[in-house]
Amino acid sequence: MKKIKKGKIAVFDLDDTLYAGNSHFAILNQYFNTNIFTSFLARVIGKLFPSLHLKLAYYFYNKIPQEYKKKFKLSYRLDVLDLFKEKQQNGYYIIIISNAPLELLKTAAVNLQVEYMRSGVGEKSSCLKEKFTFKKLFVCTDNVTDLDLLNIADEAVITCPLGKRDFFIKRVKHKNYKFIEDVSYER
Repeated sequence: MKKIKKGKIAVFDLDDTLYAGNSHFAILNQYFNTNIFTSFLARVIGKLFPSLHLKLAYYFYNKIPQEYKKKFKLSYRLDVLDLFKEKQQNGYYIIIISNAPLELLKTAAVNLQVEYMRSGVGEKSSCLKEKFTFKKLFVCTDNVTDLDLLNIADEAVITCPLGKRDFFIKRVKHKNYKFIEDVSYER
């Protein structure tokens, strides 16, 4: 595959970064009219048995009709959306790269009129490099599994609560990043 050349690329994560929440679990809660998928018990299962947790989430996700999936979206984080628009105005080519289910990722990208790529956990940098060459990379994410992407970025914004910052401070190799915590949402 021939790579696409871009001068400046801005990569945004979807869940808990552009979106004010995790689209995969939010759609499950909404469709099945429950909060079990984001409950304390579900988070414990996710920590202890991540593979099982994901299999269960996809099992139930696959029960949701396609039309429902294609229309589902969450509110955007206003602070990140402002950053998104700023990068667009400054000539960055915008891409959403996420581990979210494809239909949810595509809906967000179409709504924001940008490109999207789905990648496996911890594989965002290789996914990006496989398709693009670029001179400058900006990354905005909240994911601890996006260290591969953060460590090749020229500049980054990490959206996480105060308690998670030490994780990134110890592991992000460059120092050209900042944290934002504001969780203002689009209505």
